[in-house]
Amino acid sequence: MRVFLTVLTLLFSLNSFAGEAPDVVVKTAADKLLGQILANKSKVESDSQYVATLVESNLIGIVDQERMAKLALGKYWKDASDAQKAAFITGFKRLLIKTYAGAFKAYNGQQITYSATRYNETKDKAIVETQIQQPGGQNIELQYRMSLTNGEWKVFDAVVAGLGLVQTYRTQFAEQIQRDGLDATIKALNATPL
Repeated sequence: MRVFLTVLTLLFSLNSFAGEAPDVVVKTAADKLLGQILANKSKVESDSQYVATLVESNLIGIVDQERMAKLALGKYWKDASDAQKAAFITGFKRLLIKTYAGAFKAYNGQQITYSATRYNETKDKAIVETQIQQPGGQNIELQYRMSLTNGEWKVFDAVVAGLGLVQTYRTQFAEQIQRDGLDATIKALNATPL
């Protein structure tokens, strides 16, 4: 769980800089945001709404929310109505904000190293690889999967130890939809408190 929280923290510590390479986007934003988190650690730990506001105002915009929601909903996206899709995206955004706000509490200054970006043939998708140095423990390797959307690099998944964030959500949503149905799943998602 700690590894997952660290991944979440780093995933949403990105910021989009038009024209910048994906690894530069990741490093620049991570350095800035994680520095702010450390500087305001007592407020981050004591005020969950502050963290949620920080996530929403500074970080959610760099995520391809529709693509990530579509991937997380999986096979159910195709049959969902436009209204269900819109409501799912809204609820998924709430889930991301809540999840990543909680993850910020886990960051305590671990060193992060970055490898060169790998691109697909058309240069519209990229993987940025990072390592989180764990004092006295095994390093955590993670990948940010990004795509070029309207001239900006956007995150659509993160992978740690071979397990993707989107796949994890897809499995959870599929189980919930099979048990409760799509409408009930969307309703529960939108009722997620921040």
